[in-house]
This record gives sequence, structure tokens and C-alpha cells, in this order.
Amino acid sequence: MTPEALRRLLEQVAATAARVGELPDEAEAGPPAGPIFRPVDGRTAGVVADWVTPVAQRWAPELDLEPLELGRVLAKRLVDHDSIAAVEVAPSGLLSLTLANADRSAIIDEVLEHEATYGLPPGQRVPVVGLDGHRADLPAWLGSDPALRPAQLAHARLHRLIRNARAAGVAIRPSDRREDLGHVAERLLLVALADFPQRVDRHAGDRAQHVRAVGDLAARADAWDQPIRPMSVDERVTGIHGARLALAAAAAIVLRNGLTRLGAPAPERM
Repeated sequence: MTPEALRRLLEQVAATAARVGELPDEAEAGPPAGPIFRPVDGRTAGVVADWVTPVAQRWAPELDLEPLELGRVLAKRLVDHDSIAAVEVAPSGLLSLTLANADRSAIIDEVLEHEATYGLPPGQRVPVVGLDGHRADLPAWLGSDPALRPAQLAHARLHRLIRNARAAGVAIRPSDRREDLGHVAERLLLVALADFPQRVDRHAGDRAQHVRAVGDLAARADAWDQPIRPMSVDERVTGIHGARLALAAAAAIVLRNGLTRLGAPAPERM
């Protein structure tokens, strides 16, 4: 679920609350413009949510409400939707949202469907070569920005995992249970994939911030070490292997597109 989809849901619940008198009529116009959702800080001990939003703090003065009051109304309406598993409201009015597993993992299909353009500015595309495609047109990585080396290494690592999984018989299938991608590292990576276009668009023209965004995504990918293929001869291929293969493919695509946006190569072997 992307930040744009979350905004649309928030607009919907606010409009509903306004129509039934839980919020002022002005709430039907929607929340303030600009990004209002960001991923949780994965460094926070015990964190369980996926997204946080200060929308109640920013919006409450316009509606003549206290942030906590507005936050409670929005939280009550948000948890009525199947895509939202839980909402917590801090005393400051800050909302923390936990998505349903299936809605969190839906970003995989969006990335795979738009792999040539996901995370890129309008009009820019990259060639689609498939999971095992060889990019002979890529320049040598040795001449690229050293600050991007960790992201290039993470991209190559993902392609190694993909090659090994496919060699072991793992494939991406519609029947794969992507809602089982519930490990903390998987959740953080899925949310990072969903947030990436918003993050780089917010810092358009700021190369340092783009490099940081790609590096942070690479760190998320490197922290994810769940097996995407059977690890012993007695283990058979299951749906979770296919789901993790799809996640690896999506992460590789977003890293590649992020590196392309910076004018850097994305080697599949290093």
C-alpha cells in the first residue's frame, strides 16, 4: 500500500466522518497538501506499526480541533477498513498504522507491473530484461560513485539470490501466499519499497538525498535474510519461497531504478 493509497483512504474516512457529524464539514475537503505518511523508524525498539502520520497535528488547527481529538476520530474510522490492521494514537495526535499483511505485500505486484518506470521521474524508463536477463549495455561499476557501492552490492546480492532460487526450482506464481511475508525485516523492506517514489520525488534535484534514499533501501534489503529457496535436500519448494522470490525481484527492480535515476549502473554480478 503506497502513501498515495493511504492518503486516498484517509480522505475517504474523513469525508465519511464529516457527513455523519463526527468532524466539521470542512474535513470533506481532505487533509493538507504534501506528503503526510512516512515509514516507521525501524530502529525503534518494539515497533510494530508500518506507517506514521502527523496529519492530525497539521490538520487540527484548520478544523478548530485538538490533534488528539482529530486523531481519535480518524483512527476509529481507519480501523473499520480491512486494509488497516491497527491504528495507535499518541497523546500528541500522531497516528501509527499497521497494515493488513496482504495489503502491505501488494506493493510487490505494483513494482513488478511497473518495473520499467517505478521510482523514476515521468518520461524516464529502463529496459525490462527479466529476472535472469543480462545487461551487457551497463558500464563498468568501478567508475561509479563510491557512495553508491553499497547499493550496487545489494542489487548484485539480490540477483544472486534470485538466480540460486530459480535454479532450485522456485518460481513466482499467483498462488504464492505473500500475506505470509510477516517477518520484521520483510515488513520494513515492503514499506521501504512503497515509500521510495515519494521519498525521491520529495527531494527532486537533491542528489545527496537521492543517494541516501537508495542507500537506506539497500540497507533494508541487506538486513532481509529470510531464505528464498530450500536450504536442504529434504526441504521442498513452498509458496513462501515464491513469495520471497517476488519480494527479492521487486527490491532489485527498485534499487536498479534508483541507481538509474542517479545515472549509475546496477550490476547483477560483483
